[in-house]
Amino acid sequence: MNPILYLIYHFLKLVTRICFWVYYPRTTVINRQNFRFDRPTILVSNHPNTLLDPLHAAVRVPMIVHFLANASLFNGAFANWFFSTFFCIPVERPQDVDGRALNNQKAFRQASIFLSKGGCLYIAPEGASFKGRRVRPLKTGAARIALSAENLNGFELGLSIMPVGLTYEASNCFHSRLTVNAGEPIWIKDYAALYQKDSFQAARQLTDDLEARLRTLLIHTHDEAEDLFINRLEILLRNSKPVAEPVHFARTQYLIGQARAWKEQSPEAFEQLGQQVEAYFSSLKDQRTDDPAVARPPRPLWLHFLGLVILFPVFLHGLAHNFLPAFIPVRLARRLKLDVEYNSTVKILVGLITFPLFYFLQYRLIYWLYDGQTALIYLLTLLPAGLFAWAFFQHQKRVFRYLRFRRSANREKLRSLRRTIWEKTGNLLAKK
Repeated sequence: MNPILYLIYHFLKLVTRICFWVYYPRTTVINRQNFRFDRPTILVSNHPNTLLDPLHAAVRVPMIVHFLANASLFNGAFANWFFSTFFCIPVERPQDVDGRALNNQKAFRQASIFLSKGGCLYIAPEGASFKGRRVRPLKTGAARIALSAENLNGFELGLSIMPVGLTYEASNCFHSRLTVNAGEPIWIKDYAALYQKDSFQAARQLTDDLEARLRTLLIHTHDEAEDLFINRLEILLRNSKPVAEPVHFARTQYLIGQARAWKEQSPEAFEQLGQQVEAYFSSLKDQRTDDPAVARPPRPLWLHFLGLVILFPVFLHGLAHNFLPAFIPVRLARRLKLDVEYNSTVKILVGLITFPLFYFLQYRLIYWLYDGQTALIYLLTLLPAGLFAWAFFQHQKRVFRYLRFRRSANREKLRSLRRTIWEKTGNLLAKK
């Protein structure tokens, strides 16, 4: 590989890691050892968060990863040069071709040759980004490329497909949780006999096996209604019985299975629980409070007010010197009115411009007013102070929600309703 491109790739990888460390600091990686490979591999994942999903998977792989990317990204001379140079292979989708027949033979051939040389290629087999905690039916493209590459090498290449499950708590929200679950590889040589007999059926079988494997690697719900119901029970579990994230992930998967079984066996009882959950969270919203206020009161209020007085100047420092670089990406994402799947991508990309630019200008101002040492110390405080200001603000919101709950005339009714829901949820989990 060109040494300059090699250095650029690893520089961009470092920048991506830093961005994820800031934006998704509560990321849990399950089966991290599965990312440590050095062999021809197709890396795949579910696709709820546009351009960030490939990066969440690829940034953990020691190899240089190429990407099968939407052909629409290559429109324009500069975009075509940029994505073609920096490790992307264009593939056409129906929305990219204005009604003409798809032609991906060149892309598939290029991908097969790349894999035959021992490369690692990322593919999003769902075909398009879709916000939601579920795996949609997969396209057969990844399977066809894998089988073609192995066939070119007499099924002696040692190619595998490695599935990665991405479960976002709230994909478009800063500091929300993310679980990255690396699955066991699916070896393409195991489909050699079926491919020789019927290549179409082999691609279909491999795709079905991949889809089934992906579903085990994330929180997979049937639809929005089930996802909302499970998500609300998760909130109760996090606040009343917190556990480590890998344990919570497994607990939620088990809870989904138990809830489906209960719905089938006792639909009326299940419907009653659904109505109680809806009533509880609707009441929380009406009273502008939340579940932590009911389940986990904050530390003594005198300690909160003491911290408010002592730490408020640090909050002001972080807020004042980070407001514009943080506000511009959020404002721009809202003004563009893109689909929610693009929000985080826009915020991070714009933040990569606004934060370095404003930090540099502020550093130069302090350097001009004082001296280099003072300016350097000031620069080093900007990001930690900004993160502290955000955490401080979130804590104050939690306290205010708790105070609203304390003043509510319905607080005992809310507590009683929550106890009923918690008891039924506990019964579901106790069956394990």
